[in-house]
Amino acid sequence: MSKATATLKPGEPVTLPPAGNISFEIEAGQRFKMTQPEGEQVADLISFNRDDPRELLSMHGSRAVNLSWKFTKPMTLYSNRTQPMWTIEEDLTGENYCGGGYCSEHLNTMRYGDKGKGQPNCQENLEKAIRGYGMDRWNFNIDACFNVFMTVAYDADGKWEIRLPKGKPGDYMIMKALMPQIVAISNCPILFNACNNFRLKPLTLEILK
Repeated sequence: MSKATATLKPGEPVTLPPAGNISFEIEAGQRFKMTQPEGEQVADLISFNRDDPRELLSMHGSRAVNLSWKFTKPMTLYSNRTQPMWTIEEDLTGENYCGGGYCSEHLNTMRYGDKGKGQPNCQENLEKAIRGYGMDRWNFNIDACFNVFMTVAYDADGKWEIRLPKGKPGDYMIMKALMPQIVAISNCPILFNACNNFRLKPLTLEILK
């Protein structure tokens, strides 16, 4: 029996509420669609080789093989063993952050002060999503996290910042799984910066037929 928080049946969309989290399993060859019904909403995605969860998605490996920091179709994403995990088949927004990372209570507190204490964050969401597998925070790291639909700008002087998202209502990404995987997603709950344009929205998830 699956230890995921949900079972995604092909052709049956599931709504992930604002600030929500989910885990599910996907088979090799299946195609996964993630949609922004209202636009301007970021998803933090991690995934593990279902047969050996020590192998997980890697932004470093994916950047090194693709020789790019801008992931979109038709790129392939790789694991920490440099094995292909996903191919991006469609990407209407065309804006995703692959530097690795997720918001956490300690990071939010450092950046935004006391208002960050006790607030929802992606690290806690992802940890909750994989708890049924006997995994916790130490089974994944910032390199494992693909920030789907997130806009980060790098300036010529070396500074970078999170900027307003570019996703439009109905924009989606379709990814094809290249190995059986455990997938966990945090529907980013951050309101301290422009990540989600200061309003939390739902996401729609679907394994396509």
